[in-house]
Amino acid sequence: MRFPRAATWAWVAGVLLAAGLLLSACERTPPRKVVLIGGADSEGAGSHDYPQGIRTLQALLRDDPEARGRIEVAAYPDGWPGDPHAFDGANAVVWYFDGLDKHPLRDPAKRAVFEALMKRGVGVVALHQASTVLPDDDLGLPRWLGGARVGMFDRTTEWVELKPAAHAVTQAIGEFGYRDEFYPTFRFSTQGGARAPLLKAVLHPQFRDGQAVLDDKAETTEVAWAFEREGGGRSVVYSGGHFLAALDEPSVRRLLRNAVFWTAGLEVPDDKPLAAAPATAMASKSGDLPRATFHVDAGRSGWRRDERVLTPEKLDEREFGLVWESPQLDAFDGQPPRLYASPLYIEKLAFTRGPYRGESLSVVIAASSNGYVYAINAARHGDLAPGRILWRKRLGEPCRLQPAPLDGVPTGILGTPIADPASNRLYVTHCDPKQRWQAYALELDSGEVLRGWPVRLDEATFNRFNANAGPEAVPPKRKFDFRVQRGALNLSPDGSHLYVVFGETETGWIASVETRVAKVDSAFAAVALPHRGSGGIWGAGGPAVDGQGNVYVATGSGFDGYKEQAHDWTQSVLKLSQPGAKGFVLQGTYTPFNHCTTAKNDIDLGSGGVLLLPDAQAGASPRLLAVGGKQGNLYLLDRDRLPGKLDRRPACSTDASSDGSLLPPQVQPQFGTRGPLSVFGPYSEEDAALDLARARSLPAAFRDERGVDYLFATGNTKAAPGSSKSVPPSVVRVQVVRAPGQPPYLRIDRSNRRLVLGNPGSPVVTSDGPRNAIVWILDENAPRSALLAGDGAPRPVLYALDAHTLEMLWRSAPGELFTSGKYNEPAFGGGQVFVGTDRIQAFGQGGRRLANREQASSTAPGKTAAEAPAVAANLDAAAIYQQRCAMCHDHPQGNIPPKAVLATRPRQRIIDALDHGAMRLQAQGLSKEQIDAMARYLKQ
Repeated sequence: MRFPRAATWAWVAGVLLAAGLLLSACERTPPRKVVLIGGADSEGAGSHDYPQGIRTLQALLRDDPEARGRIEVAAYPDGWPGDPHAFDGANAVVWYFDGLDKHPLRDPAKRAVFEALMKRGVGVVALHQASTVLPDDDLGLPRWLGGARVGMFDRTTEWVELKPAAHAVTQAIGEFGYRDEFYPTFRFSTQGGARAPLLKAVLHPQFRDGQAVLDDKAETTEVAWAFEREGGGRSVVYSGGHFLAALDEPSVRRLLRNAVFWTAGLEVPDDKPLAAAPATAMASKSGDLPRATFHVDAGRSGWRRDERVLTPEKLDEREFGLVWESPQLDAFDGQPPRLYASPLYIEKLAFTRGPYRGESLSVVIAASSNGYVYAINAARHGDLAPGRILWRKRLGEPCRLQPAPLDGVPTGILGTPIADPASNRLYVTHCDPKQRWQAYALELDSGEVLRGWPVRLDEATFNRFNANAGPEAVPPKRKFDFRVQRGALNLSPDGSHLYVVFGETETGWIASVETRVAKVDSAFAAVALPHRGSGGIWGAGGPAVDGQGNVYVATGSGFDGYKEQAHDWTQSVLKLSQPGAKGFVLQGTYTPFNHCTTAKNDIDLGSGGVLLLPDAQAGASPRLLAVGGKQGNLYLLDRDRLPGKLDRRPACSTDASSDGSLLPPQVQPQFGTRGPLSVFGPYSEEDAALDLARARSLPAAFRDERGVDYLFATGNTKAAPGSSKSVPPSVVRVQVVRAPGQPPYLRIDRSNRRLVLGNPGSPVVTSDGPRNAIVWILDENAPRSALLAGDGAPRPVLYALDAHTLEMLWRSAPGELFTSGKYNEPAFGGGQVFVGTDRIQAFGQGGRRLANREQASSTAPGKTAAEAPAVAANLDAAAIYQQRCAMCHDHPQGNIPPKAVLATRPRQRIIDALDHGAMRLQAQGLSKEQIDAMARYLKQ
């Protein structure tokens, strides 16, 4: 039978096609069976949502073109399958469930099924807690997985950058980053197969050995690995996957898809590499947060008026106490840190980079005398415990002021920084031995120094921009650079200018640093050069700034600090404009009537700073400021009409009624006439320096429900003129009296007649508007001359007083606080009180009371706080003076008294100063006989 040619070829083609299809069907590999097993949802939607996680993985494999026809999925989202045939023909299983006592293999029957699968060479992918076992039963997992996590030993939830190692499972996966909970420590098996790392990350463990980890320390850790078992079978373990959102990450999805292919014995698809996750910072959400600064606000009011948790009735000693504390902050050269800078609190700071990227955390900022800055977690956030150090930044080695270290400690950071969440910036100053004082701008959420910073703060630069300059500049006369940046920093309202002040130097300075271009753009010397003198701006309050951008500072003095000369603003309040094209412009001045005598005797007006009272209702009264000083007076001024001239201080006077401040109408007892209000006495124009000073703090303002303004002041009333012994009162409430048609004035309203403070910092008032007002005071609990180094370093005390009665509500237990700095104050937030000592210590509801705690020694073994030169036993007093004292007292500056002033002091007072007072460091190693001889020599 013959076929047409076309039909013949069609028949042949059909036969061949049928044969090819039959051959293809015979050679096709059957799909690999993968069993997905979930568990109970144990933490709610979004975390440990294992059922939904298994469904997501099922959809991932179902929709992957590479898996089609190659993988058959059997999914059991809600737990171990009850079907006895569920594992028939399985090539791999995926576990996504809780471990420990909830692990399915705790059931002997399920464990037997699983071990049979393992012996048959079935692959395993274990996600998150599925590889976590109890300490007394590892379920045999190290043998099958290559390792296991034993107990809840550690964990961390953070944003990480994951780096893949070369392996089939990491095929086409590049570096990527995302947030998840990881387990930093696994116990790996040393037998039974070969393990290979898949993903490594730098983790910062937050929970370890059952305890929260407070000190942030990075560890490079394997978070995923592959294991090839002896006798056949493959496993992949990944500790991530705590959050269901992890399965939305493209690299995680590919990792799990590849792990399924590899453990099931399939060749991993050769996909195109995924683009790395962007490493740029996320947009900040902190723009609406207020600035954090010393004494609550830019005007230094000292009044936190939005406190709704801390109330007088909650300050019960049984319920209120230490709730957490950070680790001790970093030591330097064997010496622990001291926090002269007050802590700063920031509510819900948005982190845009690093391990906390995407989180909003409440933080405390701390800055130490050893030159470190820290961000410390202030409230529990998941496993992130309060007290944990979120970041630390070392700005450099600290200075050691010469000829003797300040308070016997390093001098790195002394002034309180200022935090500006809107710009994600923290401004801080630091002194290092090479560059001396510099201003830094740090990223608030990471601690990294911003580009273009730091800015050097040296007198040569200041002189170029000095708005109070003489005809020429002259070099300093001091042998040593003893400049001290102790005043708190401040910012202009628009954030364009950072204000930095200097004191305890040959002239006081305020400098402006332009923040947008990082450079000094203006400066103002308290004393017009080329004159050298005093006028240091060293009080803890630093500059105050009003809403219009005007800047207010109070200057001080030193022994022999008075000179009659133009543009000398020693012992004055200055009002300066925000720098413009001409830099600072002097807008107003005030100088007390007795500035001549107080300037000669180191009785600083500027020992605390300037407080701007909150504005009253429009038209109700003038805008006011208050200032105190070592003399123990309080002065009230109309800040829009300061009484002084712009070129010269008023003439020296002994008539208190001539003072230009807003005087009380009553005769003041210490004068026999009208004059400034004396709050801490007895009044003296000769003895109110060093340990005899009456106050070194800034008052705090408060307005009650009737609209009456009060100032709360802290200081030291002395037992008698010339006495260093303090007696009550140490805390006084002063009313701002406003009478119709009369200028406002101050009067003492109430005082605490029992409490005696050693050397208190500035008080702070917390309240809910006019309600529940509390006065908080951190007292150094020692005289000004106390050293902050050595085993006898003072232990401060925190007090809380009822603002209406001034009665004590609460105080910290004796020895509960560790040694701190001087003139600092607590911070507040989240219903807690934060105190900076050698760490951050937080007090609140539910806290403990821990009295007489041991603190670390202030010096390294074999060292002293400062080394005094050796002295021969037969050395006479004149030789000792030349060896130890002449360099300062023969060339005095600032608060160092000249030798002639020492000669006027009683002999016993000199002995006391050398034996246990301000000069005991310099007298180290002297015998009692030599100290007595020194006193006699100085009296000659």
